[in-house]
Amino acid sequence: MKKLIFIPLFSFLFTLPNLASAELVIIGAGSWDYEVSGKIRDSGTITDEIDLDSDLFLKDDTETFLLAYIEHPVPLLPNIRLSSTSLDITGSGTATVALTYNGNTINANVAASTQMNLDHTEIGLYWNVLDNVVGLDLGINAKLFDGKVSITDGTTTASDVFDETVPMLYAGLQFELPYGFQIAGDISYLSFDGSSFTDTLIRLRYTTDYLLGVEVGYRSFDIDFEDTTANEYVDIDISGTYIGVHLAF
Repeated sequence: MKKLIFIPLFSFLFTLPNLASAELVIIGAGSWDYEVSGKIRDSGTITDEIDLDSDLFLKDDTETFLLAYIEHPVPLLPNIRLSSTSLDITGSGTATVALTYNGNTINANVAASTQMNLDHTEIGLYWNVLDNVVGLDLGINAKLFDGKVSITDGTTTASDVFDETVPMLYAGLQFELPYGFQIAGDISYLSFDGSSFTDTLIRLRYTTDYLLGVEVGYRSFDIDFEDTTANEYVDIDISGTYIGVHLAF
């Protein structure tokens, strides 16, 4: 089911009015080999902090993300950046301490399984500040999360949803190299009230003369969020290398 979110997102590309007059369209897909670490808490008690590795045994895995850039020649109007990331992280094991989350407790020394879903779609607008051998893009975007955390031992389930839209600032930097190579990086960032969301992508891209290209890179996705009113705390880092292919036309 999660793969189906990609279909309407990228079918939407071809209904956009400025696509026919765009001067650059890049559509790509990446296979992200990530490692996950961090802690979560949904309680006012500091000892209720849950470690994603030692308590939930979440597994490093490989997931897919899709990314598209649409640039046009119309002055002042923003370009478009779209992406969709599938993040369905699971784990199972027996914690040596009781796990309390969102008012429910999983007893210690009982086998439990966890699903942490952080699927999200991104819609962004950006402007080419520099567009030469060195390119600089600045803009804004919004990440639309459709997420959930669920911990169960078969009898008791502790769960919570993360269904939020997060507005972020965006910057992209590109260095054009000979023979179709490019070094580039994107960063989306938001900081407020001591919390932050950061999504960083660094890549080496090669595009052939026949529209098709390949790339290798590194992606880091960090959530550092605390809501003292609701006693919620999230500190998650999901990072790793990726390989991808793209079409540029």
